[in-house]
Amino acid sequence: MTEQMPPARYGEIYDRGYQHYLGERLGQWHAIWALVLYSIKRAMGIKKSWTAKVIPIILYLAVVGTVLIVIGIEAFAGSATGQVMTYPDYFGFIYLIQGAFVATIAPEMLCGDRRENVLSLYFSRAITRWDYIFAKLLATAILTMTISTVPAIFLWFFRQLLADHPLSALRTNADELGKIIVIGTLIAGLLGCGGLVISSFTGRKSIATAVIFVGYAILEGLNGALLVAIDSDRARDAIALFSPFRLINEMSSKMFGLYDASVQDHPGYGWPVYMVACVGWVVIGIIVMAWRYVPED
Repeated sequence: MTEQMPPARYGEIYDRGYQHYLGERLGQWHAIWALVLYSIKRAMGIKKSWTAKVIPIILYLAVVGTVLIVIGIEAFAGSATGQVMTYPDYFGFIYLIQGAFVATIAPEMLCGDRRENVLSLYFSRAITRWDYIFAKLLATAILTMTISTVPAIFLWFFRQLLADHPLSALRTNADELGKIIVIGTLIAGLLGCGGLVISSFTGRKSIATAVIFVGYAILEGLNGALLVAIDSDRARDAIALFSPFRLINEMSSKMFGLYDASVQDHPGYGWPVYMVACVGWVVIGIIVMAWRYVPED
């Protein structure tokens, strides 16, 4: 007689004591700031392999090394203080570095989220699509200002310390510090927003990086060709507003009183016009990003 097997159990119920969360709710702004910090860490290669950190480190060393060299030369040659590299020269120099930096970090800000299909998770709860755009813009601005603004502030500060009366120099040249902060912020916003706009159209970081490099190169080339082909000074003034490099270079030169119309081949506008143009391009970039993300709500 065969032994009868007991019937197989088909399921069990466990009482885990589920209950509502009773702790502090940090809210929407905390979620936005968490996304900002996460985006910064991802762009800088934190918690990733060492290869992801190489390019940002090299670019930071290039900027910091330049500032240290300038300060060192001026420290040993007091009469050359402020002449080795003017502030417009500095902003013109870091434009290329800033462009490479943006081409490195902007794709990391957006492309990964699109490629990994996590946008629906972001938008399902704490943050809206506008919050997402704001967080990415803020994260990019924070990083880009560490290239454009922070080193320039240190350059200004150490130049005041080299003066015969440092405290008096700090007060006298405080207006220069304000100009440095304004120009550095506008560079960060203009290039950073442009990089994010390009990155919002693809989920492939390599493609976004290549388009940023090639796009800026083509834009500057076309702008230079138009400036050569057109004879009208007023038309040249307007065309220069479509070149990020000329826009930043001419604005900084105007603000520091170092603009040379004979070198630029056109008289240019007053510096407030360049500031408005920078802000206008950033606003246009935000509108394009909103078009890419917000309509999906």
